[in-house]
This record gives sequence, structure tokens and C-alpha cells, in this order.
Amino acid sequence: MNVLKTIYRRGSKLSDMIEQVLKAILVFLAFGCAFDLLLQVLYRFVLVHFVSFSLTWTNEIAQDFIVWMTYLAVGICYKNNSMAAVNLVYDKLKPLPKFLLYLLTRGVVFIFLYFGIKYSWASILSVKNWTSPSLHLPGWILYGAPFLGCVLIAFEVVVDVLGVLCGELVPFVCRQPEVEAETISSEERRVLAAMQRELSVENQTGEKEG
Repeated sequence: MNVLKTIYRRGSKLSDMIEQVLKAILVFLAFGCAFDLLLQVLYRFVLVHFVSFSLTWTNEIAQDFIVWMTYLAVGICYKNNSMAAVNLVYDKLKPLPKFLLYLLTRGVVFIFLYFGIKYSWASILSVKNWTSPSLHLPGWILYGAPFLGCVLIAFEVVVDVLGVLCGELVPFVCRQPEVEAETISSEERRVLAAMQRELSVENQTGEKEG
């Protein structure tokens, strides 16, 4: 059990680091997609009257950014339990039936991820000679997103299951962020002690006056 806890905690820390990196990438993609769409609208209604070149690549960039944002975010959504779910059944179950239902649903998820990883990798191999029409990007740039998304979900599922098995997590409940204990410096301790002494003196004075 201690081994499972150690593996879970290390996996959870790695998951937190991956989440921070993915959030930074998602912010970049979101702003990039917004700028790209704004440029596309400006070109169609404003710039087209002043320039003669075409911006056909803006549509492709927006499409690729949206696809990658979707698949990069699925792991974070699973980790934070942000997916749409019907909790009417498992909220009313006792601990043992809830645990068994949790294992059953995770088994179904693993089966789905097996086929998702298998066929998304096959898609990458099938488009290795294909390039995008506007930017002529290799096919794996677009078709690699589902594969990476399935890998990210698989990692989060493994960490989640380990947490439940070792007793660190409750089934069907998302992982809570770790809050570091705040340390108080010696100077802050002296200030707090002085404030406590002043309060005690004021209380004693008030009692005598009363």
C-alpha cells in the first residue's frame, strides 16, 4: 500500500506539472485562434479593398488550433472531473458498491482509450505522406492531436485509479489541489506575540474598570 501511495503522489505531482504546461499552451492557442479569426474577418471586410493577396491559411490555422485545444484540454477536464456526468446512481450507493462501480467504469474507459490510441496512431501512419492544402504542414500535426489526447487521458486515469486503490482519493471525486502549509517567520511570530500581549492587557484593564 505504501508503494502505491508513493507512486500515486509522484504521478500526481507530475500531473500537476503537465497541467501547468498545458494551460500555458492552451492560453497561447486561444489567443492565437482569436487573433487569427479577427485577421480573417478584417481581411474579408476591410483589407480586401486595399490588398490583392489571399489569406486562405487563416482558416486552416483556426481549424488546427481549435482541434489541438480540444484534445489538450481533455486530460485536464478528466483530472478536475469537469465532464458532464449523471451522479444520481453512484451518489446513493454505499462505499463498496460505489467502489465496484468505479472499477467497472474505469475498465470501460481503458477499453475506449485502447481503441482510441490504436486507431489514432493508425491515422497518423496513414497520413504520413499527406500535407495540408494551405500551409503544407505534415499530416501528423493535425492527426496527432487525438493520439496525444488519449495518452493524456490514459495517464490521468492511471493516476486516479492508483489514488483510489491506495485510499488517497474517493471514487468519482476529482483530485484536490495540494495546499502548501504557510510558514511564519520569527519576525511575524514576535509581532503576533506582541499583539496578543496588548490584547491581554486591554482585556485585564477592561475587567478592572468594569
